[in-house]
Amino acid sequence: MLPLHVRKLGWLVATLLLVVFNAIPDAARADFNFARYKETDLDEFLTRRRPATGRDVYPMSPVKLDVTLASHGGPCPSQDFKRALITSGMPKQDSDGLQVTNCITVRSAQGRELKVFIQDVVYGFLPDEVPVGDKLSLYAIHIYTSPEGPGLLVNEFLTPKSAPRADKPPPNTAMASCGCWTLGEHPGVDFTSDKAGGPVAAMADGVVVKIENSEQTPADLPIIGGCGRYVVLKHTYPNGGIIYTRYVQLGRINGPNGQPLAMGATVKAKDTIGEVGPNKVLHFELRPVAPGTITTDKAWAERYANMPDMEWSRYNPVDPQKFDAASFGGVRKATK
Repeated sequence: MLPLHVRKLGWLVATLLLVVFNAIPDAARADFNFARYKETDLDEFLTRRRPATGRDVYPMSPVKLDVTLASHGGPCPSQDFKRALITSGMPKQDSDGLQVTNCITVRSAQGRELKVFIQDVVYGFLPDEVPVGDKLSLYAIHIYTSPEGPGLLVNEFLTPKSAPRADKPPPNTAMASCGCWTLGEHPGVDFTSDKAGGPVAAMADGVVVKIENSEQTPADLPIIGGCGRYVVLKHTYPNGGIIYTRYVQLGRINGPNGQPLAMGATVKAKDTIGEVGPNKVLHFELRPVAPGTITTDKAWAERYANMPDMEWSRYNPVDPQKFDAASFGGVRKATK
């Protein structure tokens, strides 16, 4: 049963993964999920059906486009674009907090041009790294299609110069069973169930600090994403130690009595906090508040510093199968 597996995690050997993110784009690229972006030909993309008026909005779809930079662009209005993000499934607070105030223009192999939105944190590096006329790969999300063409948001870019060196070992790009990250980037551990709807239990006593109900929550947009519904608990131990746990890919989110779970609710160890989702996989993360686990990523501060329910994401995940939560919290002595 899933809850039994989760409860065992607190008794495993303690080995802390110290991962500190750098603010420069190369460091961010090491943790960006390039594999989930589908190779797409821009010329073919531009020939797809367009509405006569208005916008056709879709669930956010990741695409990779090989293009030429036609213009560094600059400020462009994004209010309508953000409304489309909400329609496509992004929570309003995430859309409101997303910093997108610039556009660039790119050119296809056949010379067609398209203006695309780009996250400000990415745009800050692009003019210095990519001269007009150079080729680059865009990793973008398709949000809508209007009479003028597709509406895209660029989350990352690569040029031939920024591509990984050939002498570096290739990343493990096979997808984890949860379907949210590649195995080389997977920030937690996945548990499988023989059926959907089974109970998911809290690892330890805690408080609910985040509830994400959107099935469209992506892994890259916003930066700390998830893959559908998830719950985050904050566990405070006798010695003052704090651990956040995240339970991802849930079906229904409900408490021990079957009623909807509420922000700020107190739960006990083994209490139900939700149900296994339709793909029969639970993705579990464990994030201790400890030296070396606090991200220094500039993008995190710009995106989440004023969002209290995202504080948990400041602390990088560790391997739940090698971390002894009980010893960390002072419940008992560390095991060898």
